[in-house]
Amino acid sequence: MHAPLLKSLFILGLTSHCLLSLATATGTKTEAVDCSQVPQTQSTLNACAYQDFENATAAYSATYRTLSQSVGNKQRQLLRQVQTEWIQYRVKACEFEKSGVEGGSAAPMITWQCQARMTRERTAELQRFLDCKEGDLSCVRQPK
Repeated sequence: MHAPLLKSLFILGLTSHCLLSLATATGTKTEAVDCSQVPQTQSTLNACAYQDFENATAAYSATYRTLSQSVGNKQRQLLRQVQTEWIQYRVKACEFEKSGVEGGSAAPMITWQCQARMTRERTAELQRFLDCKEGDLSCVRQPK
């Protein structure tokens, strides 16, 4: 394996580990809760925010995978680098966003809401590359 690919895999693995550690450390349960009901406790609000983040991440992953498979090797490397740096940015931006409630019981909810929102926004940005029209010079792949 090439060093840049190993570095990317390491960073993605580390990010996943950090997210799991954050979920565990903040008391967010990884089991599903019924978020269709109005949450009655902060713990349930935190868990529902985490579920929303998981759903946003699943959509993001599918879009990222499709885009990655639709571009050449050089573009794929650039995409991996951008995504790795974007994930780092998202984590830091959400740390800043939750800083107003740091240490409080709502902190995990603020973190997961922020990360879910930013992940949906990034998914839409990636989807734009998949949906680009002929003549769009910012398109990184050939339009269909």
